[in-house]
Amino acid sequence: MNTCDSNCSPNNDHSHANRIPTVTSREAQMLFIVAALALMGVLLGAAAHTPLPLFLAAAGVIGAWLLIFFIRERTGHKGS
Repeated sequence: MNTCDSNCSPNNDHSHANRIPTVTSREAQMLFIVAALALMGVLLGAAAHTPLPLFLAAAGVIGAWLLIFFIRERTGHKGS
Protein backbone atom coordinates (compact mmCIF):
# COMPACT_ATOMS: atom_id res chain seq x y z
CA MET A 1 0.00 0.00 0.00
CA ASN A 2 1.42 3.37 -1.01
CA THR A 3 0.73 6.04 1.63
CA CYS A 4 3.05 8.60 0.07
CA ASP A 5 1.75 11.82 -1.48
CA SER A 6 2.76 13.18 -4.82
CA ASN A 7 5.66 15.08 -3.22
CA CYS A 8 7.74 11.94 -2.51
CA SER A 9 11.37 11.90 -3.42
CA PRO A 10 12.34 10.13 -6.64
CA ASN A 11 14.11 7.33 -4.73
CA ASN A 12 10.78 6.30 -3.11
CA ASP A 13 11.89 7.14 0.42
CA HIS A 14 8.70 6.61 2.47
CA SER A 15 10.23 7.21 5.92
CA HIS A 16 8.23 10.42 6.42
CA ALA A 17 4.87 8.70 5.95
CA ASN A 18 4.56 7.60 9.59
CA ARG A 19 5.97 10.73 11.26
CA ILE A 20 3.78 12.74 13.64
CA PRO A 21 3.55 16.38 12.55
CA THR A 22 5.00 18.87 15.03
CA VAL A 23 3.91 22.43 15.75
CA THR A 24 6.56 25.11 15.57
CA SER A 25 6.76 28.02 17.99
CA ARG A 26 5.53 30.45 15.34
CA GLU A 27 2.53 28.25 14.54
CA ALA A 28 1.71 28.00 18.25
CA GLN A 29 1.87 31.79 18.56
CA MET A 30 -0.41 32.25 15.56
CA LEU A 31 -2.86 29.70 16.97
CA PHE A 32 -2.89 31.55 20.30
CA ILE A 33 -3.56 34.88 18.56
CA VAL A 34 -6.41 33.40 16.53
CA ALA A 35 -7.95 31.82 19.65
CA ALA A 36 -7.60 35.07 21.61
CA LEU A 37 -9.24 37.08 18.83
CA ALA A 38 -12.08 34.56 18.57
CA LEU A 39 -12.66 34.67 22.33
CA MET A 40 -12.56 38.47 22.31
CA GLY A 41 -15.13 38.49 19.51
CA VAL A 42 -17.46 36.22 21.48
CA LEU A 43 -17.13 38.33 24.63
CA LEU A 44 -17.65 41.60 22.77
CA GLY A 45 -20.65 40.12 21.01
CA ALA A 46 -22.14 39.10 24.35
CA ALA A 47 -21.44 42.55 25.79
CA ALA A 48 -23.13 44.20 22.84
CA HIS A 49 -26.39 42.40 23.63
CA THR A 50 -26.54 43.30 27.32
CA PRO A 51 -28.40 46.39 28.49
CA LEU A 52 -26.14 49.42 28.96
CA PRO A 53 -26.77 49.84 32.74
CA LEU A 54 -25.89 46.18 33.35
CA PHE A 55 -22.77 46.48 31.18
CA LEU A 56 -21.63 49.63 33.02
CA ALA A 57 -22.27 48.03 36.42
CA ALA A 58 -20.27 44.93 35.47
CA ALA A 59 -17.47 47.11 34.09
CA GLY A 60 -17.41 49.08 37.35
CA VAL A 61 -17.23 45.91 39.45
CA ILE A 62 -14.41 44.50 37.33
CA GLY A 63 -12.56 47.84 37.41
CA ALA A 64 -12.88 48.06 41.19
CA TRP A 65 -11.67 44.49 41.57
CA LEU A 66 -8.62 45.22 39.40
CA LEU A 67 -7.89 48.41 41.33
CA ILE A 68 -8.08 46.58 44.68
CA PHE A 69 -5.85 43.82 43.33
CA PHE A 70 -3.33 46.40 42.08
CA ILE A 71 -3.23 48.20 45.44
CA ARG A 72 -2.87 44.96 47.40
CA GLU A 73 -0.03 43.78 45.15
CA ARG A 74 1.79 47.10 45.44
CA THR A 75 1.49 47.41 49.22
CA GLY A 76 1.77 43.74 50.17
CA HIS A 77 5.12 42.88 48.59
CA LYS A 78 7.32 45.79 49.64
CA GLY A 79 9.00 43.88 52.46
CA SER A 80 10.20 40.96 50.32
